[in-house]
Amino acid sequence: MRKIVSLSIGVVLVAVLVYFSQAQKLSDKAQLGRELFHDPTFKGTISPKSMTGLACADCHADFDEEENPDGLIRAGHSVIGVPQRGEAKGGMIAGADFARAAGGGGFCYEHFLQRKPPDKVNPTAIPAEHAEALMAYFEVISGDNKGPEFTMEMLDEEAKTAAAEKLAAMSGDSKNGWKLFGRACIVCHTTPFKAGVGPRIVGTRLPRDVDKTVVRWAKTIRGGGPILMPFYASDILSDQDIADLLAFLREQLESTAR
Repeated sequence: MRKIVSLSIGVVLVAVLVYFSQAQKLSDKAQLGRELFHDPTFKGTISPKSMTGLACADCHADFDEEENPDGLIRAGHSVIGVPQRGEAKGGMIAGADFARAAGGGGFCYEHFLQRKPPDKVNPTAIPAEHAEALMAYFEVISGDNKGPEFTMEMLDEEAKTAAAEKLAAMSGDSKNGWKLFGRACIVCHTTPFKAGVGPRIVGTRLPRDVDKTVVRWAKTIRGGGPILMPFYASDILSDQDIADLLAFLREQLESTAR
């Protein structure tokens, strides 16, 4: 009798596992979206001459980072919940353009993957088939999860400068700054001394004004750079996090130039 009961339970468990594995299987369209999300060539639609080497996955997680943290700090928020947001880029992409721009992914497609200036970007220039595929993928991985709650922090020049001066005046922990650099910066800056997608940060000579350099770093981290550098909002890197990063970079700058 016990053997029959055990066998029955085993059959039920196998059936449940099979059901859930089938439920999680992606449609062809969603699978294409998943592949595009991780592909810096975007299925070959980006020219080798213009591509940066970045993919969507370099700045956004395609999972719930609170429930399943992987230790990395990405500049963008998770794409979980994108279909339910209804707008992107602080409301600049909304209405019918929201789906056509893949929930804002069309902006990244042109700017971060192809280095087009922000004011020249057309977020609906992303191929329609690929926009649909990305949205299909976002819908599958989101389900009923609305994703992280956040407010888009778009700072003007005056606000960027004020934030940078405040951050540069704070005391920081350089050891923690190195850890944060490894979690948040290495995707684009392979080390402070070598260029990657982003430029070399620390040179071999001290700048004329180290303090101004630190303020510039702070402004770039919090407010974003002129080309590909994304901004890190306060819910992703706190003021103290950035102060620690600045302490680390200053330490590297000063020790290298000795």
